[in-house]
Amino acid sequence: SFFKYFVNYIFQGVTPTEYNLLDFANLNKKGKSSFITMRKNRKIDRKYNSKKENDILWDKEKFNDFFCQFINRKWIYISSETTNEQIESFYNSLTEKKFIIKPNRMYYGKGITIGTMVEELYDAKIMGGVIVEELVENEKSLKELNPTSLNTCRVVTCVDKNKKPHIVTIVLRTGSKGAIIDNARGGGSFYHIDLGTGIIDSPGRDSYGNYYVIHPTSEIVMPGFKIPRFNDLKQYSIDLASKLPNARYVGWDIAVTPNGFEIIEGNVCPSSELIQCNNVGLYNKIKYYLEN
Repeated sequence: SFFKYFVNYIFQGVTPTEYNLLDFANLNKKGKSSFITMRKNRKIDRKYNSKKENDILWDKEKFNDFFCQFINRKWIYISSETTNEQIESFYNSLTEKKFIIKPNRMYYGKGITIGTMVEELYDAKIMGGVIVEELVENEKSLKELNPTSLNTCRVVTCVDKNKKPHIVTIVLRTGSKGAIIDNARGGGSFYHIDLGTGIIDSPGRDSYGNYYVIHPTSEIVMPGFKIPRFNDLKQYSIDLASKLPNARYVGWDIAVTPNGFEIIEGNVCPSSELIQCNNVGLYNKIKYYLEN
């Protein structure tokens, strides 16, 4: 009921989506307090992340510049001042003439489009303030899950008081049939990965509360699916977090590719329903790493 939700909003700071997906209606007080919620997310962000380093996470151009050693894809920032020659030079440098256009400071995968023609880059110049990137290819087994989207791992890290990063959780995000993004709000499904083995250990979820044992696009059975090169993925995540130590709580979106790994972006206040999709609360674990 709305009254029950409202009480939980007042005391726990849950959004309606969190209330439904994390099953707050059936939890006792201790159970509820074990989950990270939007309000707790924001509180942690204000307390433990520096504004300067958060700005690198919010701004895609600054992010790509700062993390250039972790990025292999070609990219260009297009503003009203970008020349047609610069646009054409970028377009001609692409082996396959396919690219992704992203508004520079947008989130939740909003405004993202795929392009193939140089004219679309001229149109992007009129729009201004966009990042255009060469398309990144998934490693074979991950691509098979949903071939139209880049399917990434959301890796949540916390940096402790001694500047040592720790991995809190890792979740696989996959797009829905025909989608170009793997974002949960774009209809994608997400799956919790066991940190020790790199194997998906529970049914997946989507933002509408559905559970998935079988992937909705590829019909691959997901529990038991192993993420390739998982130990290397964990080390790559630790290296990312080490480079931005004053952003102490971050959700990294990382693609496993045929040649290694590609950081797509870092997220301030990583989505609580996504990172707790196996219905195990992470608030105490996050607090422990940040306070010690």
